[in-house]
Order: sequence, then C-alpha cells, then structure tokens
Amino acid sequence: MMTPALAIPAGLAGAAVGSFVALVADRWPRGEDVVATPSHCRGCGRRLGAANLIPVISYVMQRGRCRWCAAPLPADLLLAELAGGAIGVVATTLAPTWPGMLIMAALGFALLLLALLDARHLWLPDAVTLPLLLAGLATGPGALALVPGPDLLDRILGAVLGYVLLQALRGGYRALRGREGLGGGDPKLLGAIGAWLGAAPLPGVVLGAALFGLGWAALQALRGRAAGGQTPIPLGTGLAVAALMWIAIAPV
Repeated sequence: MMTPALAIPAGLAGAAVGSFVALVADRWPRGEDVVATPSHCRGCGRRLGAANLIPVISYVMQRGRCRWCAAPLPADLLLAELAGGAIGVVATTLAPTWPGMLIMAALGFALLLLALLDARHLWLPDAVTLPLLLAGLATGPGALALVPGPDLLDRILGAVLGYVLLQALRGGYRALRGREGLGGGDPKLLGAIGAWLGAAPLPGVVLGAALFGLGWAALQALRGRAAGGQTPIPLGTGLAVAALMWIAIAPV
C-alpha cells in the first residue's frame, strides 16, 4: 500500500531518473557518451555542479536558464523531471512486490524516453521498443507473473493488433499519397504498448495520441509554424503519453 513514507522517496528518485532520461534523449541521437561526460550547459559549455542538477528545484530557481550565460534550458527537462516523479509514485501503487514496482517504473521510464526521443528527433529506436514489447509479454500473468494486468493471451493479442493496426494504416497512406505518413517505429511502439495493456485499451490509446497530435499542431501554429499536410507530428510521443496516462488512470 502507498504511504507518505514511501511516496516521497519514490517521487524524489523518480524525478532524478527522469532527469537522466532527458539527458539520454539529448545525447543518444548525437552519439555522445551518456555516462562519462559530465553534465554541462549547451550554450557556454560550463560544467554543472551538484547544486545545478537538483531535479525540478534547480530549473525553477534558475528560471529555466543557465546561471552563467542565461541560455534557455530545455523545457522538456522540467517536464521529464516532473513526469519521472509521477512515474516513481504511481509505480509503487501498481505492483505488490518490489520487483514488480521496479518493472512498472522501468515501463514508465522507457515510455518517457521514447516520448522525448520522438518529440526531439522523430526517432523510436528498436533498441527500446522491441525489448519493451518482449518485457510486456514476459512479466505479466501467465509468464513470470511479476506485474498485474491482462493475461498472456490478451497481451499477445494486444501486441499483434497494435502492430498490425498502425502498419496497415502506414501502408494504406503510402499507397494513397505516395509518401510516408507514419514512421516505422510507431507500429512497433503500439505493439509494445499492447503487450503491456492488452487489446482493449488500444483504441483509447490511439485516440489519446490523435488528440495529442492535434494539440501539437495547434502549439506549432501558435509559435508561428503553420502546420501543413507534410508537417511532422511525433505520433510516438502521443502514443507514449497516452499509454502513461492510461496506466496512471486505469492501472494495468
């Protein structure tokens, strides 16, 4: 059972992991070392000390800017830290054992990483989506039974339907319009989500992702970037966010 004594350290640890996930999302596509290279400002290159790396607090105290060169800090850093804190708290409510809690937290952080990668780089790497799919099939009821949720058959059905649904949509759009409308990683991500949630939640996840896409397009318009038919929208981000919200509101 969730208690304040457990919620507080879970939230703090989650915020710290969320900050690291944001770092990975920034450095991995650039081919930069994630662990050995010290944290530094992208604007002036100044190395950041521990006082500048306190999740959420440092961002707020510095008003979202580097304290030395005033370069703006990535807004998604704060979002990742807040989301990480929420993931840490929610994960402790979803499974009755410590291994289960850690697995659910890993699911949340994997979805957070994919959301950031797709939002920043329109990239959903197989190195994350495919292990995520296999873990969903392996850890639930009927397999290792480490986390709650639908049975193995439902998870297999969810994985297959999730992948086939978006892959068919992707192929149909390409046939009709003569160009790609979805990235190759989107069907794999929905398949991975189905492997965790089962088949029934998938329409709600897709609807949530579509609403996210509309919001994304509206935000780009407000920024003066007109959204046309070929404007890239990170559907994977929408799928990951919708899945995280589904898990939080209707736990697996």
